[in-house]
Amino acid sequence: MRLTSAFFAALLAMAICGNARAETHPLLTSKFTVQGGTFLPRIDFRAGVDASASLENPDFDLEGQLGVSNRDNLVSGNFDWRFTPDWSAHLQYFEVGRSGTAVLQQDVNFGDVIFQQGSSVTAGTNTTILRAFLGREFSQKEYTSYGVGAGLHRLSLSLSLSGDIVANGMQLLNQTRAVGTTAPLPNIGAWYGWSPSPKWLVGARIDWLAASIGDYSGGLLNTALGVDYQLSRHFGIGAKYQIVRLSLDIDKPAWTGNVELEYEGAYIYLSANWD
Repeated sequence: MRLTSAFFAALLAMAICGNARAETHPLLTSKFTVQGGTFLPRIDFRAGVDASASLENPDFDLEGQLGVSNRDNLVSGNFDWRFTPDWSAHLQYFEVGRSGTAVLQQDVNFGDVIFQQGSSVTAGTNTTILRAFLGREFSQKEYTSYGVGAGLHRLSLSLSLSGDIVANGMQLLNQTRAVGTTAPLPNIGAWYGWSPSPKWLVGARIDWLAASIGDYSGGLLNTALGVDYQLSRHFGIGAKYQIVRLSLDIDKPAWTGNVELEYEGAYIYLSANWD
């Protein structure tokens, strides 16, 4: 009986709060929103760099083989512009540079050279992701937001290894080999947000791609689930759990090979909004 009474009391309280609130969450209606914070992901980076005449070099693991840490703190930012009640544009940016040194437990093939087992090798990588997205809102309720859209991920990758190598049967000391590429990856996406009160907003979004585009083919997943708390009319805080996964085959003169990349972790930020 007590449990039943408590249940109906909770329903009544929620109904009263829902009917009584005089305003919606500011992030659902503001024209401009800026978020800035730190992304704390676990990182997994695997790559293959093939010689131009061969596509048989095995992948190597930066974290498992080359001493690069699988944890890092990244500065990340978002900008949202609601230019009509139904249409909005979104930008997201983060960049990370990492390096590490390890004694190789097995040979690493990098293009047409070999970094041999037992040698000390320093690996470096830099990744920049810029996400642009245009969305169409369909919600007719003041406390929800959902819609679909399309966008573009601009991915810039660079990778280098430094150490002693074997090239054409000859050993060369203190050599560096590097590759890099910039890939434009279009995607489709969707989002949903729900505000149980003017202070709280819960939301999720997903971007997805699986296609062959020019010199690139592969798949992309960029998704996030989080909550925002509004401190005042124009400022708030928030936290999201974000996953970025990329599988990319590359066929360019500067880099023939592939990349498997994953970022997964918490994004903690401050937000500012205005009209």
